[in-house]
Amino acid sequence: MKNFINKVILNETTTAISLIFLTTLITYGLHLSHLGYYHDDWYLLWSGAARGAASIIPLFESDRPFMGVIYSQVYRLLGDTVLYWHLYALLWRFLGALAFFWMTRLLWPRQRYLASVATILFLVYPGFLSQPDANTKQNHLFGFASALFSIALMLQATRLHSRWKQTVLVVISLVLTANYLLIYEYMIGFEGTRLLLLGYILFKDGIQQGRVLAKEIFKRWWPYILVTAGFVYWRLFIFSSNRNATDAGQLADTYIGNLRYLVARLTIGTLKDFLDTSIFAWFVKPYLMMSSAEYSELAWAMLSAAFVVALIWLYSLAYSKWWGTPDQEMVLPKLSREVLWIGALITLFAVFPVILSGREVQLTDAYKSYGLHPMSGVVLFVTGILMMFNPNMRRAAVVVLIFLSVTAQVLNANRWERFWNYERSTWWQLTWRAPDIQDDTLVMTYFFDDYLLQQDYEIWGPINLIYRPGLAESPAISAEVLTGDTAYNVLRGDIKDNHMRDIGLHRNYNNLLLLSMPSPNSCMHVIDGSLPLYSENDSLLIRQVGAFSHPERIILSGEAPTPPANIFGPEPAQNWCYYYQKASLARQRSAWGEISKLYEQVRSQDLQPGDQSEWVPYFEGLVNHGQFDQARSLFQKEFKGREKLRYPFCLSLANYQDQPVDMGYNLEMVRSIMCNQ
Repeated sequence: MKNFINKVILNETTTAISLIFLTTLITYGLHLSHLGYYHDDWYLLWSGAARGAASIIPLFESDRPFMGVIYSQVYRLLGDTVLYWHLYALLWRFLGALAFFWMTRLLWPRQRYLASVATILFLVYPGFLSQPDANTKQNHLFGFASALFSIALMLQATRLHSRWKQTVLVVISLVLTANYLLIYEYMIGFEGTRLLLLGYILFKDGIQQGRVLAKEIFKRWWPYILVTAGFVYWRLFIFSSNRNATDAGQLADTYIGNLRYLVARLTIGTLKDFLDTSIFAWFVKPYLMMSSAEYSELAWAMLSAAFVVALIWLYSLAYSKWWGTPDQEMVLPKLSREVLWIGALITLFAVFPVILSGREVQLTDAYKSYGLHPMSGVVLFVTGILMMFNPNMRRAAVVVLIFLSVTAQVLNANRWERFWNYERSTWWQLTWRAPDIQDDTLVMTYFFDDYLLQQDYEIWGPINLIYRPGLAESPAISAEVLTGDTAYNVLRGDIKDNHMRDIGLHRNYNNLLLLSMPSPNSCMHVIDGSLPLYSENDSLLIRQVGAFSHPERIILSGEAPTPPANIFGPEPAQNWCYYYQKASLARQRSAWGEISKLYEQVRSQDLQPGDQSEWVPYFEGLVNHGQFDQARSLFQKEFKGREKLRYPFCLSLANYQDQPVDMGYNLEMVRSIMCNQ
C-alpha cells in the first residue's frame, strides 16, 4: 500500500496532470450545461439533420475538404445533442494541454515545476475565447492538439534507442502532421516550431558541432519535409478553392500586384499580432470582460480564479516538500533567455502565416480563433520573462496572470451563456407566437447591439429545424440578417438565388417576416407592417423596413411544433413573454376576448414586462372588447408620458386603413385613449 501511494498518489507527474485536469474543469467545465449552438454551427446542424451526416463532407469541399470528412464522422458520433459537442471540445482542450505539458517536459526534463506552471498558463490563456463555441471550434482544437502531439511524439522519438519504437512514434507523428495541415492550412507555422525544437533538443543532448547538428536534424526532419511539401504542392497547384479567404492564387495575385503593401502588411501586421498575442491579450481581454460584467458574475469568476490559484499553491507546497525546489529550477538566467527566444520565435512562426493569408488576430472579437495556435509560443515567451524576475515578483506575477486569465474565461463563458439564452428564448417564443410559417417566407431578425446575429443561417438553421424538421435539399423557410445593405433589398423587393457553401438558397424579399429583440429585457417582437408598433429600444433599421413586414406569412391554425430538446433544451418558464406572444397571436386573429382573459391572467400573477411596448396588445384587446375603463386605467399606468412609444404608434394609427370592419378593431377609441391625452 505504501509503495502504491509513493508511486501513484505521490507521483509528481500524476499530481501535475491532476492539477491540469482540475483547472480545465473549473475554468471551462462549470458552464457546459448552460451553453448552446452559435454562428457557423447552424448550417452544419441543419445539413446533418435535413440531408444526413454525409452531406457535411461537400459543405467543405470548397476550402478544407478533409475537415469535412472529419466533421462528418464526429457528427455521426455526437449527433445534434448540444452537451456532447461541449464535452468533446473540452476533451480536446485538455488533450492539447497534455500535449504541451509533454512537450515542455521533454525539452526541459529537470524543470518539472516550470513545465507545470507553463501548462496552466497555456490552459487558461485569455487570447482564445471561443471555447464555448464548441461545435465549430472543436475543429480548431482538434487540429491544434494534433500539431502539438505531432511535435511531442517527434521529440519523444529522439529520447528512444529502439529503432522500431522510434519508427512507430514518427509514423504517428507524420499522420498527425498531415491531419492538422489538412484541417487548417494557416497552422503551417508549426513546421517552423518543429525545426526549431528539434534543433534545440539535439543541441542540448550534446550534438553541438554545426555540421554534425545540421546532418542529425535533416536525418530526423526529412519525413516531415516531404509531408509538408506534399501538402503545399496540393494546396497551391492541385486544389482549387472557391472561397476567397482560402484561395492561395487570388492572394498571390493581390500581393504580386502591390509588393510594397505585402512588405508593409507582413512587417507591421506580424509585429502587431505578436504584441497582441504575447502581451496585450493577458490584460486587454480580462479588462474588457471585467469592465462589462455584473457584480454577481464577477464575484463568481473571481472565486473560480481564486480556487485555481489555491490549487497551484497546494501543488507548489507539495512540490517543495517531496520533489524539489521551484525557485532553484526557475532561477537560471541562461535557460530563461532560451525559453524567451524559443517562445518568441514560435509565436512569430504562428502569426506570420495568418498575416500572410490576409487575416489577423482581433483581441476584441471572441469569435475569432487566430489566438489559439500561437498559445504555445506565447506561454513560453512569457515564462521566459517570468524566469528573469526575483522569486517573490515571479510568484506574484504568475498568480496575477492566472487569476486574470481564469476570471476572463469564466466571464467569457457567462457572455456566451447569455447569448444562448437569448437565442433559444427567441426560437421558443416564435413557436408560442407562430403555429406555422409559410414556405418561401423570408425571416429577418435583429437582436440588440451586443448580440447581433452575423449570418443568415443563424436564422434559417434553427427555424427550419423547428418548423421543417424532415429531409430537405434546401431550407423551405429562408432568412436574412437585417443590415443597412439588406434593408435596401427589402425596399426594392429583390428576389435572389445563391448558395451558402453547397446549400441552395432562395430569398424573396417581398415575403418578409420581421422579428425584433430590441433589448435584453424585451420579448421577441413580430413586426406588423400594416400597423407597426415599435419598442422604444427598436433600432432605426427596424423602423425603416417595419412597414414591409407581413405577419400574414404566419399560419394561424394548427398546433405549433415543439423545438427539439436536444438542441434547444427544455421549454422556458411560461412567464411574461409566453403570455405576450399569446396576446400578440390573438391580436393577429382579432380574438379580443382571448386577449382580455390573458390580461386577467398576467394581472393575477403580477407579471410585468421589461419593455412597455408589450402592454399594447393588451390595451388594444381591452378597447376592442369594450372594456374602456380598464383600457384607460392601463393607459394611465403604463403609457402616459411615454412619448417615444406613443408618438410612432399614433402615427401608425393615423395611417391605418386596412383593418376590415368585421375584425372589430375600434380604431377611433384606440386613438382617442392612446393619442388624445
